[in-house]
Amino acid sequence: MYKTFRVLVGFAALCLTHVAQAQVIGNTPYSRYGLGEINHYQGSIRSAGMGGAGISAGNSFQPNITNPALLYYNSITNFDLSGFGEIKNLKSETASQRDGNGNLYNLSLVVPISKRWSSGVGIRPFSTINYEINATSQVQGNPQASIQREYTGEGGLSEVYFAHGVRLFSGMTVGASASYLFGNTITEASGTVVDPEQAGTNLARIVQVDRTTYRDFLYRAGVNYRKKVKDKLFVGVGGVYSFAADLDAERDITYERRSQEGDLVAFPIADEDTVSGTIHIPANWSAGISFDNASNLTVAADFSTYQWSKFKDFNGGNDNLKDSYRYAIGAEYTPDANAIGSYFQRITYRGGLYYNDTQFQLNGQDIKDKGVTAGFTLPVGRGTIYDLYLMNISLGYGQRGTTDAGLIKEDYFQFGVGFTVNSRWFLKRRIE
Repeated sequence: MYKTFRVLVGFAALCLTHVAQAQVIGNTPYSRYGLGEINHYQGSIRSAGMGGAGISAGNSFQPNITNPALLYYNSITNFDLSGFGEIKNLKSETASQRDGNGNLYNLSLVVPISKRWSSGVGIRPFSTINYEINATSQVQGNPQASIQREYTGEGGLSEVYFAHGVRLFSGMTVGASASYLFGNTITEASGTVVDPEQAGTNLARIVQVDRTTYRDFLYRAGVNYRKKVKDKLFVGVGGVYSFAADLDAERDITYERRSQEGDLVAFPIADEDTVSGTIHIPANWSAGISFDNASNLTVAADFSTYQWSKFKDFNGGNDNLKDSYRYAIGAEYTPDANAIGSYFQRITYRGGLYYNDTQFQLNGQDIKDKGVTAGFTLPVGRGTIYDLYLMNISLGYGQRGTTDAGLIKEDYFQFGVGFTVNSRWFLKRRIE
């Protein structure tokens, strides 16, 4: 087992060089605003298969990183490595295009410290900026001429977290985590005047390039209470609160002359001094309830809200963001985890629904995001009292936005694949 574990850790280390880009959500114009698309799936692939629900749904053999209070239920060492991807169709009233993306989704290691205390470390995306927008407008007084504007952006934030979950008394657990947020974004804006009567005016364009780097700490606190209400029925109630944070930021703006193909014509024609500032991330909280039979069935529902109306960008503006709300419901079922004659009965099946009233409001339209998910956990090999290997899969289909008021609608298909290794460490075996 230890050889396999070392291979997984080595592969995970290679992935760390890419995760800083935080590219999880596929190309979307709405990531132009604020910090971009926020990663709502802060749990594992298990949670993604349940519509993102899981604030109060503990699991002994899956990483419980959505709510740090749930780490207590990971009573054996748990290593999780997963990736996430998306294929998307974007369309407006006049055009459409297909795009896709993918990257590391979660990398975590959870270790029990004592019978009452488990700790976890990991890295995951926090937000993503990835867009390309083209717009054309007429020049006043010259109907033959037009201005072609192009806006692009890429990058995002990642978080490295260190979390703890502790049992206070029967059924009551609390937890806390500290995350170090880091990352950078590059946004560009350019405009070109196209005038048929003046040949050569559109051979080059001036591009404003904004490079911003972010770093600072973010803290969360979690609580969960699980109680048996009758035979084979347990109810869990949990919550997570993320404290507001002010990220240190450094911004550098340059102006470049480029050809229409995007090639640099000359060195930056202007370079402003690097400016330091802060980005205010508002507080948010999530609450969840779950029902389970302590065996093979769990049903969970979550609600979360983010106070994006209090967001402050580098210039102190709000970027026209509003408070967001998200609802999710999901379930998982394993027919018979100990079945010997049927592999399909040992598979865990999941499903979920979600609805998100996002922080984006454009042209008088609230941008909604809704979808349906499915997921599976496939046992790998023959599990023992020492080791258990699992392959996790999540699938999802959703819609975001609208084609009304000159906006863009996104139809997307998401998929995730991960591997989980459960192992009992620090046990002295009599036979190797």
